[in-house]
Amino acid sequence: MKILILEDDEMIADIYKKHFEQAGNEVILVNETQKALERIMKEKPEVALLDLLISGGGGIEILKKLKDWGGKTKLIIFSNEQDPEKEKETKNLGAADFLIKADYTPEKLLKKLGG
Repeated sequence: MKILILEDDEMIADIYKKHFEQAGNEVILVNETQKALERIMKEKPEVALLDLLISGGGGIEILKKLKDWGGKTKLIIFSNEQDPEKEKETKNLGAADFLIKADYTPEKLLKKLGG
């Protein structure tokens, strides 16, 4: 499975990348909103894990721009921000899920993603 991770915390990104790759997945790490948007449209990963709080708008901005895109990438918000209003907004914009980072180890997240 090809997984894009939009994360600006390099340590967190590296942990997930290493674990996902060891499980046989291809991982694309991106730390800027615009780059993530471009890579999603170009490389069409099966899953994109999108942090909410990234310069350039983060996951919400990507959801807005891809709302009518028609791609098959499963867009998942993966954030530390537990905010029911933000969760509702992201779901209305087409997010497949809203996951809280603290609730998931890399193993548990990979299992949730189906990989």
